[in-house]
Amino acid sequence: MPSERVLFFPLSRKGMGSGHLRRCFDTARDMEIPASLIIDDELPDALLPGDWSGVIPDFPGSTSVLLTSDALKDNSFFDAGRTLAVFDRRQSTEADILLWAEKFTPVLLDDDGQARIFAPFVLDSIPGPRGSDANEASPSWLNLPPRGQKPNPGGLILLSFGGADPAGITAPLAQILLKTGIPASRIHLTLPPGVLPDSLPRGVNILDSSGNLKNQLKNYGMVFCSYGLTAWEAVAAGCAVITADPTDYHAFLSKAAGFPGIGRMGGRSGWQFGKNRKKLLKLLDFPESLVKSAEKLASMVELRSKGSLSSLLDSLEAPESRCLACGKVLPPVIARFPRQSYYRCPDCGITGLYRFGKVPEDEYGADYFQAEYQNQYGKSYLEDFQNIKAMGVSRLEIISRRGKKDGSLLDIGCAFGPFLEAAREAGYQPHGIDISPDAVAYVRDNLGIPAVSAAFPGDFTERMFSSKRFDIITLWYVIEHFTDLKAVFAALNSLLEANGVLALSTPNGAGISARRSLKRFLRKSPEDHYSIWTPAIAVNLLSRYGFKVYQIKVTGHHPERFGIFPKSRLFKSFLGLISRLFALGDTFEVYAVKEHSLV
Repeated sequence: MPSERVLFFPLSRKGMGSGHLRRCFDTARDMEIPASLIIDDELPDALLPGDWSGVIPDFPGSTSVLLTSDALKDNSFFDAGRTLAVFDRRQSTEADILLWAEKFTPVLLDDDGQARIFAPFVLDSIPGPRGSDANEASPSWLNLPPRGQKPNPGGLILLSFGGADPAGITAPLAQILLKTGIPASRIHLTLPPGVLPDSLPRGVNILDSSGNLKNQLKNYGMVFCSYGLTAWEAVAAGCAVITADPTDYHAFLSKAAGFPGIGRMGGRSGWQFGKNRKKLLKLLDFPESLVKSAEKLASMVELRSKGSLSSLLDSLEAPESRCLACGKVLPPVIARFPRQSYYRCPDCGITGLYRFGKVPEDEYGADYFQAEYQNQYGKSYLEDFQNIKAMGVSRLEIISRRGKKDGSLLDIGCAFGPFLEAAREAGYQPHGIDISPDAVAYVRDNLGIPAVSAAFPGDFTERMFSSKRFDIITLWYVIEHFTDLKAVFAALNSLLEANGVLALSTPNGAGISARRSLKRFLRKSPEDHYSIWTPAIAVNLLSRYGFKVYQIKVTGHHPERFGIFPKSRLFKSFLGLISRLFALGDTFEVYAVKEHSLV
């Protein structure tokens, strides 16, 4: 479903600076759909709402802001339709996002915490080491300044450690720079909240913080800051950068990204600053290395623009953050792509899809069985009618082994009806349902078989056919298209007679293609396949919903997909034998009987 609202959860605890807060505010302000900021209850004194205008110009403007406790008490937040919850908190835990995932779809922004494994969608804008892939990554979302002059370590120097300078680095670093012989007239700095100008070294220049710092960076040859947004803005603007970090974690990120740095300064006592001073002197002795590092870092962010962060968030769907088969909230994600994430549920074993791209209104229109089918198989669906019908005959033979040699049959996703025609000729009373009106019209008008156009199970009612229950229900390459398997299997169980047969087919997540490269298999999986099955998962999942599997037939054996190119027919036949012997086909069929009702 399309997103109807975005909630931003910026890191806003005491001692964490204002960078995350500023970025979320700027993005929320530019959103087309409604957006709000949810901030931590315990705020630093310098960032109380009445004083935020000093950190964020025009705060709060049209953006609504609530404390976390207020948002939890406001039920309207949980009834606002499909909502994205964007966490810009640096290191979120599973518990941080689990609290909101019952109702919202979590999105992480530049987050390396434990939650990265579980979040349905992950965005990286700041380059650097990550524990796992993001769905999308682009420095263009940083809204970096235009390139200015060439890096000049001998020019003006700026010290800027965020809106709060939580580790108190500004004043000690200014003193160290003065002791290296740099004149005070070259040193400019942003005044941290709560720091009096008289406490700073005499002669340094205090920068007016009311303007946009990003647009002033071009005036400086070198910038001292902590690892984060300012560091990347500075190299993009053409400044040499040296980092001085508040924590060991920041220092690690700085080094891993390639920034010259003097290490952690936060929490150090006076005598420990000697370490920082030695590192600083070593860096300043080689200005050409600083220039080279800055230009290399700048090249990392000079990439093709992917648009603004706000426009990206505006474009995302908001899928439910739970397993589509059993309802498990936030199953771990195993693969990420630009508009898709695949998870594997630890409770039921299914591999499911979070789909974030816009779903076309006519996804299953007339072209679905014509142009798209022809692109995949080299012929139209109707041209392949007799071949599909022949496969239906063999499937009916397996169904008949359970004593179901006649009776009422419902084919869900019947398309143009080849299986229905095979069933009628075999003595069954066939009925069809399909979401495509064109396909249903063909079944009714050309084949003379009862069929309805409806979405299953939502739009299907027992009144659509004379039979209220069926002896056989089939779904050939349909089950993977459903977004709510719990509802589907509940409906199937209700519609099927006692001891009735349920038969389905689907791509095989344990076939040779998936075994050779699961990531490539998932990347090539159609974007409307919401679940990936294996024979073992089919047995387990069907048993949960009252069915007992009596036969599995692995199909779709393709020796050429082994990655070994046989030079002889004999070798190709050997690979085909291996595929059948070890059930490595890329599709499979499941035949089950209804053992008991769910209610």
